[in-house]
Amino acid sequence: MAFTFSKHQAIIEKPANMPDPGPYYTSLVDMREIEHFPYAYALFFSTDHHGGEGGLWVYFCNDAPADGPWISYDDAVAAGAFDYLSEKPAGNPIFIDTVQGNGHTETPHVQAIDGKVYLTYHKNGIEGTQMTILAIADDGINYKRLNGDDDSIVLRYDNKIGPGEGHTGYFRWAPNPFDGVDKKYIGYSLHGGGDDYHSAFWTSDDAINWQRDEVLIPIEGQALNVDDQMIVWHEMDPSSIRRLDNGDYVGICGVGNRASGAAARIVELYAVFLGPDGRTLKQPSVKLLSVGESASADAEELTSPVTIEYNGELQLIYVGAAQSGTVNTILTAKGSFDPSYQGEVLDAETQTKHFYQY
Repeated sequence: MAFTFSKHQAIIEKPANMPDPGPYYTSLVDMREIEHFPYAYALFFSTDHHGGEGGLWVYFCNDAPADGPWISYDDAVAAGAFDYLSEKPAGNPIFIDTVQGNGHTETPHVQAIDGKVYLTYHKNGIEGTQMTILAIADDGINYKRLNGDDDSIVLRYDNKIGPGEGHTGYFRWAPNPFDGVDKKYIGYSLHGGGDDYHSAFWTSDDAINWQRDEVLIPIEGQALNVDDQMIVWHEMDPSSIRRLDNGDYVGICGVGNRASGAAARIVELYAVFLGPDGRTLKQPSVKLLSVGESASADAEELTSPVTIEYNGELQLIYVGAAQSGTVNTILTAKGSFDPSYQGEVLDAETQTKHFYQY
């Protein structure tokens, strides 16, 4: 196996002031390059489709992320950890965008770049759909929209390119790991919503101006050998992507059934094998972590994987869903990477069958 993981423990249950079902769409960032920041790691997450109280939460940790302990922003403020800041949010949620769209300040993804923290998220109600917006914090806490009160969308939908109704949310991005891509940053997003959604692969040199390089079709059975399951490309964890000895790449991604709205979903975590361009499928995907037993916190879904290497060990944080999608819990796993892994090679047609033809 390219990746080998074992489930470890729960680290964060639903915060008392967070609407059901609780934490959603985790994003882990190393904060040690942010001047004066009092913690080594920050874990961002949001509400799940909650229009009235949507917002972004953050917790902190100084030790192994899979082990914790994790402290909420509220408790960190109470302990005086952020007394050096003259202005700061009073508590979680630390950020709600009230300028564009309505509700749904959700699906955060965060990167530290040149001593600042770049935060993308999506908002509902923009031109009748949901789009990705950028906010930046010089201090890692006080986030300001890219263009203030002006339009701050960074992933804008083009109805001449691909299907869908304009949705570009659920964006997950990172420094570019692929030697076949000549940009500094890469990312995967939703592209269109509802039952006929697609995904998109984006690239950028500054994490502000993004170019859509490919629209990806979620074909059931595509490189999975499971007829009703598909790669959920916007569940790709860019921080997990690693180069194999054969020159290909592998990353951790959610794989699940086609479901939207009230339809029940089953999502599990797979190793997805990619070419140097970041979207060609080179080998059949391999399951890494399955849903748990009926009483477990991840009995229905394992989503939003984020990976970090800590003292030579891979540590994985993900969201588990249970009780008909009404309870979310942030869970962890520990594992390793074997760059020598080589599985079956897919035929040329299958490798790019999921590319949308304009």
